[in-house]
Amino acid sequence: MSEARFEFSPVDAIDAESIGEPGKRTFRIRILCGDESASLWMEKHRIAALGEAIPRLIEQLDAPDQHPDVNTDPIGYFPDEPTVEFKVGRLALGYAAQEDRLVLIAHDLATEMGEAEDDDEDDSDLPAFSCRFSREQARALSNSCADAVAGGRPDCMLCHRPIDPEGHMCPRANGYQKLPQT
Repeated sequence: MSEARFEFSPVDAIDAESIGEPGKRTFRIRILCGDESASLWMEKHRIAALGEAIPRLIEQLDAPDQHPDVNTDPIGYFPDEPTVEFKVGRLALGYAAQEDRLVLIAHDLATEMGEAEDDDEDDSDLPAFSCRFSREQARALSNSCADAVAGGRPDCMLCHRPIDPEGHMCPRANGYQKLPQT
């Protein structure tokens, strides 16, 4: 695995958060490691997918948890201005067996799209950020991902798109029916 430009290991706290009113919300993962912090902004579906992937990965692990007593409550606070902040292009979740920690790797969307500043070195494939955290912290992150996503608009049962408070024109209903929010 290549080294990331920013690496937080092990983290002191990690959680997911949504900001704003349903329909106009933004989502991020917040990470705290000593005096440094990170905000990884991403789409709602990525937060949901990460929250669902964590328990599946933990379930596949054969070894017993080597860090069962890690505090999952955020110690300290997340500062208003993080050390690292960007919108995520690619996101990967893995496991470091030698440390018994889950690994989150994020690539900056600007780098992915070629919008980053040109440097002498081509680091477009280099992850912008990685962090390592315990299984208990991962379970808490999975729960906060679910909470962040659940506070939004409900999804349509037919097309799985978000339903506005006024309802929405469901493409699966061929535009004949404006479905109300349930």
